[in-house]
Amino acid sequence: MPPLARVFVDVDTQRDFLDPDGSLFIEGAEAIRPNLARLTAFARAEGIPVIATACAHEPDEPDPEPFPAHCFVGTPGADRIEETQWPASLVLGPDDPFQPPQSVPEHLTIQKRRYDLFSHPEADRVISWYGRNEPTFVVYGVATDYCVACAVRGLRDRGYRVAIVTDAIEAVDPSASETVLAEFDRLGVERTTTDAVCGQR
Repeated sequence: MPPLARVFVDVDTQRDFLDPDGSLFIEGAEAIRPNLARLTAFARAEGIPVIATACAHEPDEPDPEPFPAHCFVGTPGADRIEETQWPASLVLGPDDPFQPPQSVPEHLTIQKRRYDLFSHPEADRVISWYGRNEPTFVVYGVATDYCVACAVRGLRDRGYRVAIVTDAIEAVDPSASETVLAEFDRLGVERTTTDAVCGQR
């Protein structure tokens, strides 16, 4: 496998979070959708692999965290928004084992039952496989103060380089955004923007 300079991490860009009629719509999240579209198009054009996380709940096994019901498997709310859809994504279900493919997939979706990426039993294997050539993991999506924060902390805890795309994230609690970003600064996370990532400065 050729060395990877960057791996994009698209966190939970699903309709229940980003569509105004979604069951757990994040106020203000519609503003980041154009940047999510640009990042997705750039990844396709440049051959940058994308690891996408997705909440995947069952009606008889809802999210154990204190949130309204959302992202039930097979419902429209669990789908990715149009801007980040990738029809040929390789999907790793919540209990699926990770079998490293012969080549790096363009897009891999990790379905999870909790908001922490690393709650998936195979997440460490997936990330270490992508990270063995020490790329920068470029993180964006929702929500800054929950799933995004967990992904960033988990990646930094494991020693990986991480960049956060500050104009392609949104928080459930807007007042928490700067506190979370300040924590990322202390963790050594690079702040970047969609323009910078896509080469437009």
